[in-house]
Amino acid sequence: MSSSAARQLPITPAEYLEGERVAEMRHEYIDGKVYAMVGASAEHNEICGDIYAILKSHLRGGHCRVFIESVKVELSDDLGDAFYYPDVFVTCEPAGEDTHVMREPKLIIEVISPSTARHDRGEKLAAYKRIPSVEEIVIIEQAWPEIFVTRRSDNWKRHLFTMMDSVIELSSVGMAIKVSDFYQSNPFPDDVKRPFYLRFREDG
Repeated sequence: MSSSAARQLPITPAEYLEGERVAEMRHEYIDGKVYAMVGASAEHNEICGDIYAILKSHLRGGHCRVFIESVKVELSDDLGDAFYYPDVFVTCEPAGEDTHVMREPKLIIEVISPSTARHDRGEKLAAYKRIPSVEEIVIIEQAWPEIFVTRRSDNWKRHLFTMMDSVIELSSVGMAIKVSDFYQSNPFPDDVKRPFYLRFREDG
């Protein structure tokens, strides 16, 4: 999900976290700047809900947990500090005192739209790769069937999936899932319009 600038004055991570606890809307934090989160469509919300439900069921009984939209992940390294709200993510870190921030996500999923695609595929994707615990990142298009998966284990090579019956292996959580499962609340018609760059691509 993309963001629009809320204020440009540099603030500290501690100041951001204190303000976020009482804010009426969510904000992301990137190197001293705070950005207000853009509202999501109904389709976006339903896709996130479907994915959350699938992962919640799959992880039940284990020590890993799945979160949706309202819990932050922290990035802090020599390049800077950031706090993001992934659409859905899985972490296996133990529960701590701070219930609003997770620092060891292993699977991150973002659902994009035309207005968020550039940010999610670019700056945010690059930031997620900097988090040492992240094993796998999934980017989902909501307007047509298109999912790409990238993994640390194969040097972040992009695997593209566009066919509804294709099976995606989410190795970070040990689960196989069909493309159609990501869109079960929003199935596409057989003649769904796809962008030209997908017409001759093979899945996988």
